[in-house]
Amino acid sequence: MDKILLLYALISFLMAMPLFIIAIPWLKKIKLVQYPREEGPKEHKVKKGTPTASGIIFLLIPTLFLPFYHSKTFLFLYLALILNGVIGLIDDIKSSKKKESEGLRPRIKIILQILVAVFLFTIGKDLISTTVDIKTWSFQMGNISYFILYLLIMVGSPNAFNLTDGIDGLLGSLSIPQLFTFIIIGGIATKTISSVIIGTLVAYLWFNKPKAAVFMGDTGSLALGGLFGAMSIITNSELLLPIIAIIPVIETLSVIIQVSYFKLTHGKRVFKMAPIHHHLEKSGWSELKIDYSFLLVTIVACVFAVTLL
Repeated sequence: MDKILLLYALISFLMAMPLFIIAIPWLKKIKLVQYPREEGPKEHKVKKGTPTASGIIFLLIPTLFLPFYHSKTFLFLYLALILNGVIGLIDDIKSSKKKESEGLRPRIKIILQILVAVFLFTIGKDLISTTVDIKTWSFQMGNISYFILYLLIMVGSPNAFNLTDGIDGLLGSLSIPQLFTFIIIGGIATKTISSVIIGTLVAYLWFNKPKAAVFMGDTGSLALGGLFGAMSIITNSELLLPIIAIIPVIETLSVIIQVSYFKLTHGKRVFKMAPIHHHLEKSGWSELKIDYSFLLVTIVACVFAVTLL
């Protein structure tokens, strides 16, 4: 990470810190707060009323860098971040108003995400290659088959990151080594926005470490997932994304397995609760133990992904 990228991260951190300090009481004042799942771990009941949607700061900080980067790639990545974040913000607002954990209906959320993905594809198709490769293996996909892969990534990634954001400090800490990986494999636009988000996440984790004073909400998790999906597309690293984002992939698979098995067996479960971080909580793991364990797995996966370049 060179000096200019470190400077971007430092500037972002210094700008984000006062914004979080201001946002926490403001979010509480307007009652934009968390309502945990009724069936969730009993330890989560105390999180009720914690300010949420602070991920809006993830959307604000990169905006300050837009005047200095007249790059279509930077704009594509920025729009992937902010448009998915706006969907998340709507979801957070509806959830708070309804005073329950679910805001937007899943079907509506998916439709909005597809519309965002199609819009981004339309404006950024000259930036997107239909060749996917990993190490020395390369494969030219047809336009239709690649578009299907593109949609899977651009819709799947935000939802996978959203599922991962379930305990204090988890998604924020996992995202940092993942962003460092994209700094290594990406061009200047990817490096810049990754550095900016790293600085912002460090500030966020200051307030989100257990016991959290604030949550990023769907605003933050969908924004991050959208950004990671877009970066994998731009850097032609679509096949590396499941490795880099190994924990969101595992979290998503645990939900798919749980729901499928529940339906097939008419009520039986594989896990005590899904996503899998809740299963571990119900098995006696502390939030910090889950954070550190998942972070270690992520670091190892990111190092492995870099060796495949």
